[in-house]
Amino acid sequence: MSAPLLDVRGLAVGFAGEDGLVPAVQGASFALGAGACLGIVGESGSGKSVAALSVMGLLPPATARITGGSVLLDGRDLLALTPEARRQLRGGEIAMIFQEPMTSLNPAFTIGDQIAEAIRAHAPMSAAAARERAIALLRQVRIASPEKRYDEYPHRLSGGMRQRVMIAIALAGNPRLLIADEPTTALDVTVQAQIVALLRDIQRERGTAILLISHNLGLIAGLADEIAVMYAGRVLEHGPAARILAHPEHPYTIGLLGAVPRAAPGEAPLVGIEGSVPDPRHPPPGCVFQPRCPFAEARCAEAAPPLRALAPGHHAACHLAPLEPVA
Repeated sequence: MSAPLLDVRGLAVGFAGEDGLVPAVQGASFALGAGACLGIVGESGSGKSVAALSVMGLLPPATARITGGSVLLDGRDLLALTPEARRQLRGGEIAMIFQEPMTSLNPAFTIGDQIAEAIRAHAPMSAAAARERAIALLRQVRIASPEKRYDEYPHRLSGGMRQRVMIAIALAGNPRLLIADEPTTALDVTVQAQIVALLRDIQRERGTAILLISHNLGLIAGLADEIAVMYAGRVLEHGPAARILAHPEHPYTIGLLGAVPRAAPGEAPLVGIEGSVPDPRHPPPGCVFQPRCPFAEARCAEAAPPLRALAPGHHAACHLAPLEPVA
């Protein structure tokens, strides 16, 4: 088997607090092959966005500390690079789509100028050539009348169109790895489906690997080849998307699937997960999910379960797994 494009091993990240370092990611490991899509799913506070920012090298240096692990891109540890070397990788080797375009786009410049700036940052060329390439990117992300939209300001566009502009900017440097952090936040379901379809086409046509971050397992299901489920800074389950969706083995994954809206009337009602993500300063004993787990036993509060292989490529951190016979 070929080595993965991205290989995150034992990543640990904390943030400075009044009483010391507060853990945000604790020993997370996941890998992504070239041209594939890995979906990282979990509630707010699970550590998935912090993990993505660690890969990008965009954690705030004043407060964030990477305390362990490695982030390998083609076998090269990004955490060992200088800040300048990380900057050179961003946009070219790795690019990121953030969840709120209006906090990333500059309201004082047209969208065309912002795309052209990203293009010229990675491939010096004339302004006219950059304009033509920017228009081509707008067309590729399915913005109608791209020549006209080039001269529009961000506030003149809908939320879905602004997110398409962010995707165009991310593609400007032809990255091999695209990180999409909650790319459909605040968009209606129809536009969400369009954005997912666009990302799928980009993956297929360009061979771009995609790391998709979301709290919505239904959204992840539409694009990911593999899924990693994060909770309280830990990876609780990971494996092939088709298998996890059909045979989830961690109670938290089962709860996330139960909270996915059904399209057909008369299907099983939505079932929420009681409680909330624990305070990282005061984690529960044993399994971090056991206070919310409907299957928890006494042993679950005594020791944290390790990730165990249940089937080829499918791992879960649960004392009770497998919850159903493994095929």
